[in-house]
Amino acid sequence: MWVETRRRAAIIGLDGVPIELIKDLTGRDVMPNLKEIMGQGKLHRMRSSQPPNSAVSWTSMVTGENPGVHGVYGFTDFIPGTYNTCYPHTSRLKAKPFWARNPDIKSLVINLPASYPAQPLNGVHISGFVSPSLRNAVYPGSLEETLRGRGYLIDVVAPEERTDYGVFVKNLSAALQRRVETAEALMEHHGWDLLFFVVTGTDRIGHYLWDAYLDRGHLLHHDFLEYYRQVDEAIGELDRLIGEDTPLMMLSDHGMGPATESLNLNALLVKAGYLETSEPAVDYTSVKLGSRAFAAETNKIYLNSMDRFPGGSVTEEEREGTLCEIRELLMGVFYRGQSVVKNVYARDELYVGPCAERGPDLVVIPNEGFSFKTCLKCDRLFQPYRLSGAHTDDNAFLFLRGENEAEIPVGFSIEGSVEALNTVGGLNL
Repeated sequence: MWVETRRRAAIIGLDGVPIELIKDLTGRDVMPNLKEIMGQGKLHRMRSSQPPNSAVSWTSMVTGENPGVHGVYGFTDFIPGTYNTCYPHTSRLKAKPFWARNPDIKSLVINLPASYPAQPLNGVHISGFVSPSLRNAVYPGSLEETLRGRGYLIDVVAPEERTDYGVFVKNLSAALQRRVETAEALMEHHGWDLLFFVVTGTDRIGHYLWDAYLDRGHLLHHDFLEYYRQVDEAIGELDRLIGEDTPLMMLSDHGMGPATESLNLNALLVKAGYLETSEPAVDYTSVKLGSRAFAAETNKIYLNSMDRFPGGSVTEEEREGTLCEIRELLMGVFYRGQSVVKNVYARDELYVGPCAERGPDLVVIPNEGFSFKTCLKCDRLFQPYRLSGAHTDDNAFLFLRGENEAEIPVGFSIEGSVEALNTVGGLNL
């Protein structure tokens, strides 16, 4: 048992990093520390959550459960019986994170996305985005002023113009440096059994500068690589403090890939006669009576069901037929000869558990080169994607270092990652 042996373990998360990027940058010696660490264990391809959204995937990782059990389907969800949305609240999480299942473990959880407000635990918890500020994002609260004094940043403001991207990368670097300094101080002064440190700037730079990564002649290609060199330095520093004999898991929550065009799913549903909104369409309260479906938060489509929404029009008897129609509609969308949609999953295919019925009715995954929007105000089907990198669901990575072998089958999902760490480390997380 953990209490008897006091064995340590560490987890380093790299938000939004595909396995192909890890292989490329270690192969090019952009990340020499990571390359050395990878030689001490095994690297695996891993599936993300559905949808491949950081709130869903990190929650699935820490609970070891699918959304049908833990109840998180994105950064926003619909308040039951309404068209109003809210952010998930950690106190309402329906499954326990692993540190709560074993409170004897002294945990340092730093920059974990979608874990606001920070909940009491044996150790320290600093929530990541989308925490509105440090207030209530830190446990114990007595550390809040210390973090402010360090210049600790919950998140970095996204750039509005491409001319601001260089400054944006510098701000990401500053934020990472302060988080590493914070981790070092906590490891030294607070003691720990488990370190869980998440780098989120990797997701940010992927969204805004994926084109700079792919194009070696891009003005900011060097900036992209320099940020990853800093990430590598951070990994190396943390690993020196962790110790090479300590079981270590590194992973991403989802992958990243190129995208140049966005399909507005709500505009598609309007055009196909499934959705009508009042003018101006401010939010989902603008969905008109008689609408049969609408899309939310990038990948999710909801039937306007009579038993779920106050203006619902789809009966339980009409449910399966309507889902089949919308799936056929989505799979039939092409742009300049290219198929836009890779997969459409029905709720029953993805989720099992007491919260399953709260999930979206369909989850839509784009093909490479495309992303989705869900704007209610815009009637254009396609627009140039304003970013350059979009989430992918099938090329996250998992690395494990430990005494034992962990069998990682093809199609392994992020939900099983902590159990895999238990196997290689002989742990009880």
